[in-house]
Amino acid sequence: MRAEWSRLGFILATIGSAVGLGNLWRFPYIVGENGGGAFLIPFAICAIFFGMPLMMLEFAAGRRFQGSVITSLKRIDPRLRFLGLIPIGVTVVIFSYYLVITGWVLSYLAFSVIGYADFSEYTASYLPLIAFFASLLLVLYIVQFDIKAGIERANTYLMPLLFLFVLIMFFEALTLPGLGEAVAYYLAPEIAALASPRIWLMAAGQVFFSFSAGFGILITYGSYLSKKEDIPASTMMIAGTDVVVALMAGLIIFPIVFTFGFDPVSGPGLAFITLPAIFSVMPLGFIFGPMFFLLLLIGAISSLVSMMEVGVAALVDEARFSRRRATLLIASLVAILGLPSALSYAGWEIIVMGRPFLDTVDLLFGTLLLPLVAALLVVGIAWFWNPEEILEEINRSSRVQFPGITIILLRFVIPVILVVVFAFFIVGLMLGLDVV
Repeated sequence: MRAEWSRLGFILATIGSAVGLGNLWRFPYIVGENGGGAFLIPFAICAIFFGMPLMMLEFAAGRRFQGSVITSLKRIDPRLRFLGLIPIGVTVVIFSYYLVITGWVLSYLAFSVIGYADFSEYTASYLPLIAFFASLLLVLYIVQFDIKAGIERANTYLMPLLFLFVLIMFFEALTLPGLGEAVAYYLAPEIAALASPRIWLMAAGQVFFSFSAGFGILITYGSYLSKKEDIPASTMMIAGTDVVVALMAGLIIFPIVFTFGFDPVSGPGLAFITLPAIFSVMPLGFIFGPMFFLLLLIGAISSLVSMMEVGVAALVDEARFSRRRATLLIASLVAILGLPSALSYAGWEIIVMGRPFLDTVDLLFGTLLLPLVAALLVVGIAWFWNPEEILEEINRSSRVQFPGITIILLRFVIPVILVVVFAFFIVGLMLGLDVV
């Protein structure tokens, strides 16, 4: 008998997967640098017409075929069995370097209490390597239990805590003198930007990444769903929460940055250089610093847990491993794969393609391959699974009945959009454009 989520457990676990570091400190910069409030228009359109249908498709496939991404694809059509290895492989690699960044967050949570370290000095030491393994052990501990005692229970505590910290910091940011300037930078719409294909492709790419599409996560989590679960309603709740938290993150960060006169275009240095410098001098920084890094850590851990579950579920379903053995095997594999990324920011000069190893792996797997893998996954499900059965499973137990046009979006429009996003990143990199 396959374990099942409670309804609240499923919602919180899936929100935890979606709300990660990218939402909390990458999304605000994408908005600010791509037309401000105008970016939200293509983002909303892509979320509603592309992101949400893909989420529903993956949830429906997991629930209908009751298995990991490999098992579900195999049950759709035996020829698809090996297709499931691709999203699992990409997800494990992304997990391996995302874990390094999580280690940085864990370290800076400690620094926020004992005193901030200079980021360049920190990454020249072995502390990032220690934090990498500490983060892995934390994720391993959560996932080794069954989904109700492990992932569901962890998210039942972590997600309310995340929402509480977001609200506290949001209302504090609204009192800062830099609020007006921050809103002008962050949300003032540049309508002319909508004429650029780039803003639409960036919006589509952000939607698919933000909604965990293509990782195999949604199929895996969907496999633990009750037949009574309303997939469309749950999808709207998850997607809406994900977007709201991402928007609020910008309204937390930018008022702080503008109030203290820092450069709003700080890129990756935002969390580990700019904000620590601000928290060191701002009133109540000794409170908001730890709160901010704990917020980032919760988002990171909940996302990592979902990534590990993709590989663990596949080993349990396909190789008949015990859950603990599967967790230990995935953790060992991730430790080996992530070691070069960890060392590249721990005093070792590991340079590939002119970048630190972590940056190169992120570029190849987290940016370039992900939309292509998502396209393969949606084609495998939408083209080999009977369209009437797809709609039946999506609409099961739902008050909102999605029409047949959903199949057209899933079979034709979404794969094309994903391939175009992939091509956009490839061409942009070849031309030396700033597309990542």
